Amino acid sequence: MNDEYTRTLVPRTIEGTEALVSTDPGEIFIDMPATSPRYIRVRKGEIVQEGDIRSRDERELESASLRKWKIEEIGSKTVVGSNTETGARREWDRESLEQRLGIGSFSTDLTNFERVSVTEAGTEDTDDRPPAVTVIVYGNNGKKFIQRYRPLEEGDDTDERRLELHEPDRKTEAFDDELRERFVRSVELALRGEGYAV
Repeated sequence: MNDEYTRTLVPRTIEGTEALVSTDPGEIFIDMPATSPRYIRVRKGEIVQEGDIRSRDERELESASLRKWKIEEIGSKTVVGSNTETGARREWDRESLEQRLGIGSFSTDLTNFERVSVTEAGTEDTDDRPPAVTVIVYGNNGKKFIQRYRPLEEGDDTDERRLELHEPDRKTEAFDDELRERFVRSVELALRGEGYAV
């Protein structure tokens, strides 16, 4: 959604499931399947850590026994990171690290939202409820955030389909200002693409 270049993607099997993986140096990008849509992206300077952010709370991942590395280099065959506690360097085989990120034995920090899905429900003529719009926002760490919107009363002088936030995802309350701005911008852009305004 906000990429500035085109990726080279190749199919790989991760835990018995076909995924698309970028082979380009400079970032790790894993696009998981439609049955459980998620994507993972790691760039130079970002953190990779032991543990699965999708099944654990961030506080649980702050354990001293779970190591973290700041990514220093992402090459086509290897990835180099430095331990955030000791500074010791570690080199991974890139495909091995992709596998570990894909299955959840490693995680990365939430830094961006590249995918947003917008669906409308309750628009049948027989349905008495006003149409609701569900927005699913996918974070680069494999997590997803769901928000629901409802229509505002439309004025006579506008063609816009205006929405208001009805059910926010409470997990977004922990975002810092910069991350919240990226989240809001991604949602607004996706809604605008579907003909809505917030």
